[in-house]
Amino acid sequence: MRTAINLSMSIVAILAISCSGGSGAGPDAAVARRDAPVATDTTAGALAWEFFDVPECGEQAGYQTVAAASGGNLAFATLAQTSGQTTCTIEARAATAPVFDICVVLPSASGFVGTIATSQPYAAMMGVGLAFDKTGAPVLAYTGGPSGSMRCGASDLMLASVSGGVLGTPSDIAANSQSSGMPADQAVNCSAQDVCNQGDATGYWPALALDPSSGNLAVAFRDLHFGFADTDFNSSDVEFAIGGAYSIYTVDVARGGGSYIRLGFSPTGKAAVVHYNMTKPAIWLDHQTDQGWQSQQLFVGKIREQLGFAVSSQGLHALAYCGDTSQLLTYSESSDGSTWTAPVDVDRDGVTGFYPSLAFDGDGNPAIAYYRCNDYGVGTGCDLNKDGLYLARRNAGIWKTQKIAGDSGVSEGQYTALAFVNGKAVIAFQSSYPDLVAGGSKAILRVAKEP
Repeated sequence: MRTAINLSMSIVAILAISCSGGSGAGPDAAVARRDAPVATDTTAGALAWEFFDVPECGEQAGYQTVAAASGGNLAFATLAQTSGQTTCTIEARAATAPVFDICVVLPSASGFVGTIATSQPYAAMMGVGLAFDKTGAPVLAYTGGPSGSMRCGASDLMLASVSGGVLGTPSDIAANSQSSGMPADQAVNCSAQDVCNQGDATGYWPALALDPSSGNLAVAFRDLHFGFADTDFNSSDVEFAIGGAYSIYTVDVARGGGSYIRLGFSPTGKAAVVHYNMTKPAIWLDHQTDQGWQSQQLFVGKIREQLGFAVSSQGLHALAYCGDTSQLLTYSESSDGSTWTAPVDVDRDGVTGFYPSLAFDGDGNPAIAYYRCNDYGVGTGCDLNKDGLYLARRNAGIWKTQKIAGDSGVSEGQYTALAFVNGKAVIAFQSSYPDLVAGGSKAILRVAKEP
């Protein structure tokens, strides 16, 4: 049950990396960057991408999608809204949490097929993780288990293998805020009433990755303590655990971080966790070095939803995001995770760079899938006749941007998830459109495959 369509999409821009976007740049700076010259299009011909609908994930699917690829293996996982509700009792009061499906999407003989792996009640959508283990089996990280004492909805970190879309027996990795330790330079953040070890609402925004040096899977996730009061969110932690024992270590202590988590590993097995802090808006990196875990801010300011982050097989760390002020697709990189280049604006055409997903191609070149929302300076909101799914790829220091999908009257390209299989890009994304019969809108998951 999928639809395959061949569309010809042309290369729309080639962007030289000649200007940099500063952290928290104001509107005037954004205008100047958009007015900067753009290199002439030198790409001839058109590319025919193949598109597949994945209706098995439901009519409100495609939220917070993630991709996993290993060799020739490929999988996606996505959240789908349902009409279900779970009732909880919190401090003798009734509470409810909406139920979401977690849909796992795998290649099939004729395209892609989705399977509902599990359904969980969430007070709010907070991501899902996916990776292949050393045997080539996909593993899902998600928030499951019972409600917390102060938070209605799933509140534990769970890991489970996936076979043919069917979930195996899950392991409960974290059921509370306790951890085995933290970086010494952050211990002062935990000194007030031992805040970092209090609570039982954890496992949010999970990110899963394979350590290439040990062959073990590792997971990073947000700990919300009790998940109820403002102080719980403002002092949330970022936790890290690596198999087989999955001993939990707090890598970002009580600073309020942990949204949009991404996890990667250097070739030598050094973990890097990128996440967003909504309390004091900034993108943080917590990464392992020979001297232990170190933290640094990579961008200060509000961003749009989702981060793109990956570490190449050569050890290049790469980050993509969209600043809320500039509303441009921005990129930065580091050869060691410690020293980062000045950010550059990859796409300066319009209001663009939303929902970035970053991956490396077979030659180690970075690529970013993202959503272009509208022309610049035409008012607020996205235009269904001008938006679309885009892909930016860098080769020999030059970024090329390509429009992949963008039918008029349809919002295409939100919540992107990019992977490369056998050198070809594959992108899962959300496509939404007005429901003229029932009212409101529908959102489906689609997959675009490079020929």
